[in-house]
Amino acid sequence: MPVSPHLSRWLVALVLIPVFLVLLLAGPWYVIDPVVFLLGAAALIEFYRMVFKPMPWPLVIIGLAGLGLILWGARFPFAGSDALMFALALWPGWLYVLLRYQALGRTFHYLGLFSLGHVYVSLLVSFFIRLIALADGRLWIVFVAAVTFGADTAAFYMGRNLGRHHLYPAVSPNKTVEGLVGGLVGGGLIALVFVLLFLPGRLTWAEASALGAVLGLGAAAGDLFESMLKRVAEVKDSGQLLMGHGGVLDRLDALLFNTPLMVLYLTLFKG
Repeated sequence: MPVSPHLSRWLVALVLIPVFLVLLLAGPWYVIDPVVFLLGAAALIEFYRMVFKPMPWPLVIIGLAGLGLILWGARFPFAGSDALMFALALWPGWLYVLLRYQALGRTFHYLGLFSLGHVYVSLLVSFFIRLIALADGRLWIVFVAAVTFGADTAAFYMGRNLGRHHLYPAVSPNKTVEGLVGGLVGGGLIALVFVLLFLPGRLTWAEASALGAVLGLGAAAGDLFESMLKRVAEVKDSGQLLMGHGGVLDRLDALLFNTPLMVLYLTLFKG
């Protein structure tokens, strides 16, 4: 009996969530970091596969090496490391395009999309490591993931059952205003419950609810941004690695926006 795509999404989630929790809460950094790299590498390859046709594999391999440099800089920061690692990630790709200038053609196309891959995927993925490195960072990243995926789920069911007004049909025809509201409310509620249970005293009720709503908005923005990329690339999913969930980038799109927001909030207000 075939499994529906909707059921398969829940089955995959039920398998991955315990693995995610055990890894984050009990895994040492030298296990977590390679997993973050593998997730980032899969997402970066999916991004390049969407925007480059055909795939310039030497440039992709250079991009993966650059991802490693950016993550290394996040794990072992020093004065100026962020800018330096980012520059070192970009320069080899730019040099490759320079040396292959006549053969590749469309110079701005290759330079721009290679660089965007590092800004959108590599740099934002590095905030996973940055967040874990903060005080109670492991719990905070579980908090971000719970609020983000909870808001996304609330938005999906609210939009499917009560959605009447399109949110941004040019980018995502199925997204609705009602779904967005459901995501904001769901994010606020999940944040409040999580803080009360696992991070008591770290945030007030008002702070937790407001932060959850902001993360719900960030999740919607991240999802819409990736939807825009897929619409331009004329693909339904970024990949097929996760049964029923599309690609890795399809699962990380909202977290790529929300994890930096969480680092910003904790650094500015709880540092």
